[in-house]
Amino acid sequence: MGRPTCYRCFKPRVTCICGTLPRVENDTEVVVFQHPRERFHHVGTARLLELGLSRSRLVTLRPGDPRTTQELPEDAVLLYPSPMATDLRSMPPSDRPKTLVAIDGTWHHAKTLYRDTPWLRQLPCVKIRPDAPSRYRIRREPRPECLSTVEAVVEALRAIEPQTRGFNELLGAFERMVDRQLEHPALHRQDPRRKTRPAHQRGLPRSFFDAF
Repeated sequence: MGRPTCYRCFKPRVTCICGTLPRVENDTEVVVFQHPRERFHHVGTARLLELGLSRSRLVTLRPGDPRTTQELPEDAVLLYPSPMATDLRSMPPSDRPKTLVAIDGTWHHAKTLYRDTPWLRQLPCVKIRPDAPSRYRIRREPRPECLSTVEAVVEALRAIEPQTRGFNELLGAFERMVDRQLEHPALHRQDPRRKTRPAHQRGLPRSFFDAF
């Protein structure tokens, strides 16, 4: 039998932090499009946003999904570090967005969703420059400035609505999740990104298997 799982955050109950999650009354609507492979991942962070923010939606999105930006408000912006992205902290209050869209998944998944979903690329892009490295110690980030989904969205909301309270508490719950995960190394080893290939496959390039 597998370990008991929390039905709210989809994490093993030994690492569940639902009971300590704050309720943040944010003004900006947050829409997180999540790669299907991330939905039930036990170290994912987007679910913390859905549970912790009063105005937040988590939507599963497959690459190439045919929906359009008409389902989003006209002022929606995408939190994505494209070359043309505007730094949120440099925007005057009158230009700050009322709807923030984010992509959840590994950086590879995020790039795939952005590349293969044309209507996502139609959204104006914004970015945030973190003041400190990510606290997401249970997953590798490609660069020091890269953040987890919950960290990136919280930092963006801080720039958009600095008067809102509760963001520190939400990040505190995230850090407790990370700490509890590290206290149970057996769960950490279950991360599919760390799986090794069978011995008879190790002599073949990974691209051979990716093709299938």
